[in-house]
Amino acid sequence: MIKNNGTEKRIRPRVALSLRVDARPIYEQERDAILAGLGFPELENEGLALSRPRHGLIRSESRDVSASGLRLKVENLSGVEAGRTLCMDIHLPKDHRVVKLLGDVMWVGQRDGEPVAGVRLAALDLEGLKRLLAALV
Repeated sequence: MIKNNGTEKRIRPRVALSLRVDARPIYEQERDAILAGLGFPELENEGLALSRPRHGLIRSESRDVSASGLRLKVENLSGVEAGRTLCMDIHLPKDHRVVKLLGDVMWVGQRDGEPVAGVRLAALDLEGLKRLLAALV
């Protein structure tokens, strides 16, 4: 566990990494369907890295990334608050496919004068996780 000024309780080390992240908060009924075991079809379809975000997603970027989460710039994302779930496409360097995942917003605040959120990775496929981890080295 890494501690930063006694306030951070991060399980995995983070890497300062600015990646394009297209995101949107998911609706309550989508979250309820996921929790009821109905899945989230958006995660099942492989996605190509497009120059514009997929329909409904807003372009943003990460500030740091770890194997368990990321710090996300949220100034253009409305409805982001602690406890919400985000649908995200992460664009990895030199990769023509996005990593699709769901993340839980753990906190929202200001860091270095910028609105950001701490997002814990909640759901992604094993192949996507391997690709994300490879980008962290």
